[in-house]
Amino acid sequence: MRYLIAGQSEKGKRKGVNQDSILLVKDLFFGQEYLLAVVCDGMGGLKSGELASKAVVRFFSEWFEKTVPEILTEQNEEEFEDRLYDSWEVLLQNVHEKIKKYGHDNGIQIGTTVTALFLWGAEYYIAHIGDSRIYEINQDVVQLTRDQTLSCFEKQGTQVNEDAKKKNSSGVLLQGVGASEKIYPVYVSGKAKEKAVYLLCSDGFRHLLSSSELAEWFCPEEMPDEKSMAEKLDCAINAIRNRGEKDDISVLLIRTAND
Repeated sequence: MRYLIAGQSEKGKRKGVNQDSILLVKDLFFGQEYLLAVVCDGMGGLKSGELASKAVVRFFSEWFEKTVPEILTEQNEEEFEDRLYDSWEVLLQNVHEKIKKYGHDNGIQIGTTVTALFLWGAEYYIAHIGDSRIYEINQDVVQLTRDQTLSCFEKQGTQVNEDAKKKNSSGVLLQGVGASEKIYPVYVSGKAKEKAVYLLCSDGFRHLLSSSELAEWFCPEEMPDEKSMAEKLDCAINAIRNRGEKDDISVLLIRTAND
């Protein structure tokens, strides 16, 4: 399977700096493509959110270069998934502690969301903390991640302890890298579909969009190449800005294609 890619990240009107950070890289292993996509949204109400989001992206970039080639040598599918998630857990806990320490040493509260997608062959693997999202767009639009907010958890019937309810308003994140005492990343895997679009975005991109618009704007059949994907992103972001979105906007597109 091949992966066509496009991505954008731009500063909103609320802050003087873009607190989002993105990573979209791919490479070959014995002729087969593999890909990593990461969206981090520096938590807007906190100071220096861009430092946290950039740190997480840097850690993932180093992981892609140094660790992935070793993991790809694993032939057993179950062992591969275990090694992948174990390495992500180490990465995320490590960067979480470093960001938390930086905030403590400098007297600031600092944090970021992180949503990462790894594609290898016909499989996808996800690591998720926060409320950035991943959608799978084919004939339907499927949200592959779940927002880690109090309101979202309560709507879906997930039990939330009373301490969390007292400390968080309905729309506030329940955890963030560097911002929480501890983090509990969520890991998800599944079969990647052929001729489908995988869209990662920060909340600034999807606040004013409906699922039907995502399906219409990012229909795989209407994006046969990376040029058309980039054009679709431009149109979507312009439309979102015209609707009044003031937050930072980050979005990554991956379209799967046959070899």
